[in-house]
Amino acid sequence: MCSTRERDSNHTRLVPSSPISFARPRPRPRCTEPDMSDDIHAADGRVIGTRAQATRRKLLDATAKLLSEQGILDLRVVDISREIGTSPATFYHYFNDVDEAILELAREATEDEKPLVDHLQPGWSAVDGLTRAGQFVDAYMRFWDTHHAVLRVRNLKAEEGDRHFRKVRTEANLLLMDALQDMIRDGVSAGRLPKSLDPFTTAAAVVAMCERLLGYQPEMAKRGSSKDTIRDTLATLIYGIITGHD
Repeated sequence: MCSTRERDSNHTRLVPSSPISFARPRPRPRCTEPDMSDDIHAADGRVIGTRAQATRRKLLDATAKLLSEQGILDLRVVDISREIGTSPATFYHYFNDVDEAILELAREATEDEKPLVDHLQPGWSAVDGLTRAGQFVDAYMRFWDTHHAVLRVRNLKAEEGDRHFRKVRTEANLLLMDALQDMIRDGVSAGRLPKSLDPFTTAAAVVAMCERLLGYQPEMAKRGSSKDTIRDTLATLIYGIITGHD
């Protein structure tokens, strides 16, 4: 601890000064809402330039890479920083903590999920319905393979009650569920599906089945289920749910 001299009319005495702190700065409030402009911001809210954006991108890519390799439990800021040859201080310039970086990756995954809605259009009851179901599953599997590490953490954090991750997960799921609900309503109205089916619940079941089944792929492969087998089975199940056809 350092000290300073304080002088009064009679004598001089030593007064302790504030201790030097080596702790990292107090975290700033987490950015919970995505910015709707084209600007990209640092952790303190300032708009960053092109070079800073490139550094931020490297940090996000490193976070995604390490999540895939070692999972969330052992992932530290120092590991992410070391991956791109920079310091933890640089990381904290862009993100308050590891969770905030993963939250941004989860938002990016949601953007990549949006094109899947194009596959969920009316008409699956036609002769090419099963083929169209397979095309949706193919697209979903590519999406899952790209983002599976981030999606697992997003879902875990959401289940543990983190409202920021829960909101991102809900927004992502509703993208598909809204389209699926319309298809199921059409099936009920046309008499192809029983009236006892609730469109929202059925849509939620389809999304949950896709997510959970693909998450089990490594274990299923050990028991003889190939990627093609999983794909064909999932497509057939979804086709039957949506159309009522065998």
